Amino acid sequence: MHKHRTTECCSRPPGDKELSLVDAGYDPVEMAVLEIARCYWQTFAVPQSQSWLYAISYAERHFGGTASNKILSAVQAMRMSRISCFRFNNPVCPECAAIVSEHERQFINTFIAMRSRRRGSAETHAMILCEGNDTRSLLDRMDDLVQTICPERVSRREQESA
Repeated sequence: MHKHRTTECCSRPPGDKELSLVDAGYDPVEMAVLEIARCYWQTFAVPQSQSWLYAISYAERHFGGTASNKILSAVQAMRMSRISCFRFNNPVCPECAAIVSEHERQFINTFIAMRSRRRGSAETHAMILCEGNDTRSLLDRMDDLVQTICPERVSRREQESA
């Protein structure tokens, strides 16, 4: 942890449960989902940034098609369930973007668990992320996202119907 260090550009200290992006160990797909989600979070926090435009472009380059809409749907489902402030890092600040907040980790861990077909783990991360509120919509949106960008994975719906 860098408790007393601040980022040079934003002069903000990292939160208690933040870690470096390098230490998070995300693969390229997870990194892309985080980058795109951050652009949407930035859009909601600072509308004049219009970072949603970058999110769409980035998603099309990495995943094609409707991936940006699927990520936005997951972000929005989380926003509708969560009550308190969501802490994320600025996607355009190199120093801030090199840090992963606890809230960002829970969002990506939900995605990772769904991608790995670990529904129970996904539910746990989603429950923490949504602060004990309803997680069904978030989990459904994450399942849709996994099916869009990782079609080789079997969705929960396909497992239930088999």
